[in-house]
Amino acid sequence: MRFPRTGAASLFALVAAGCTVGPDYVPPAAEAPAQWTEAKAPGLLATGPDQATQVEGWWHGFGDAELDRLVAAAITENLDLKMAEQRVLEARAQRDAAAAGEYPSLTARALADRTGLKLPPVDGQFNFFAAALQPSWEVDLFGKTRRTVEAADASVDASVEDRRAVLVSLLGELGDDYAALRSAQARLAIARRNIAAQQDALALTRDKFRGGLGSELDVAQAESGLASLQAVVPQLDAAEAEESHAIAVLLGRDPGALEAELAMPSPVPPVPPVLPAALPSDVVRNRPDIREAERRIASANAQIGVAVAAEFPSFTIAPDMALASGALRTLFTSHAIQWVLGGSASDSLFDGGKRDADVRSAKASTEEARLAYRKTVLTAFQEVEDALVAYQTERQRHEQLAAAAAADRTAVDRATSLYRAGLGEFLNVLDSERNLYSAEDAVAQSDAELTRQAVALYKALGAGWQAGEAAPESVAARPPDQPATAGPPVTSDRTR
Repeated sequence: MRFPRTGAASLFALVAAGCTVGPDYVPPAAEAPAQWTEAKAPGLLATGPDQATQVEGWWHGFGDAELDRLVAAAITENLDLKMAEQRVLEARAQRDAAAAGEYPSLTARALADRTGLKLPPVDGQFNFFAAALQPSWEVDLFGKTRRTVEAADASVDASVEDRRAVLVSLLGELGDDYAALRSAQARLAIARRNIAAQQDALALTRDKFRGGLGSELDVAQAESGLASLQAVVPQLDAAEAEESHAIAVLLGRDPGALEAELAMPSPVPPVPPVLPAALPSDVVRNRPDIREAERRIASANAQIGVAVAAEFPSFTIAPDMALASGALRTLFTSHAIQWVLGGSASDSLFDGGKRDADVRSAKASTEEARLAYRKTVLTAFQEVEDALVAYQTERQRHEQLAAAAAADRTAVDRATSLYRAGLGEFLNVLDSERNLYSAEDAVAQSDAELTRQAVALYKALGAGWQAGEAAPESVAARPPDQPATAGPPVTSDRTR
């Protein structure tokens, strides 16, 4: 319903009702599938009594004390997280500035003046002293200030959710980098073990060559295989160092600060026995980026009310009380009191359509926020589905790689035994050792990939932000069980 901008009766009705113009915010309706398409394999937990705990502190499920320590340090020291906390403080300050418009302002003035005047019949010098208090209050008849505060409140909530989203990304990146670091160390160990085996094979071929039982070709092939393996070591050393640097920066430290601490090799954190696969509706409710996008709709919707309120007149009450005297000793007496009780009303008669354009702009921004919310929801569902299928596929691949590595170990043992007995060719030994090295290296990479895919699933579910709720009081937020939903807000009514 649109109230006319003219007419005393309508204006009086609005004033009496203390109306707030613009659409009231209606949270979008939920739009989520009942189940995940890709949650098919055993080992994924659809629901369960321990799921909430498992999701909140997901890194504990890997059973790695060093990872636990790094996560704790990242939560308190990461610079991106600290910047997000400052954005929360900034949003709260802007909200308080907006709320200040609900209260009167008070201005104090003081004046002391001495004037010389030579104008017959007046000839002399005169003093003038004054002190005044001037309150002013713009009456929020149409809810412009209330809508501004409403928008600011939603922006504060959005900044809190933004901080949570930063924390989810931080923990996911840390888990990914840590798995990559341990994978580089595991692959280095495999390479060095194979280098030692290749050195033994080279010594054997040289002994046989000197004894007239081998060929120079066998020696050359053994030397080539050894050199190829040794060439891998610098690359893996560099990968280990780079991951150590990345982890240190995530903790807000110099890149080399953790190299000594993380230099001791440790296995890739094994994937927990079961992983959570929360329902899509849980993801909509829990993912901080979705919750932030919903709050952006609420903020944009309130700005429509701000724009609509600008189409109505503004009313200001501005009484004035002053003390004025020609002598300082009489300034604070009852005879020096002067007061004025007044008010004003103003309205723009013509603005070239600016205010109507502002309303249309605010509505378009709200619709854009709604569409951004829907895209965020769909992207979140895609990330979960992708993480589920990637994890399940990698687990199947890992089983096959492990079986291949076991077979290659048997082949190496047999080829080496035959060669030592003079019943086989050295080329068979080299081929078997190359295959074994490739298989073991692939298993080590798959170990890390399984862990990284598990981390990706936790991240896609929005897990881990709860760990930061013990952060400074400035980032307290809405109750985490408040649902975020999908769908368009109602924007038809102009007043309430």
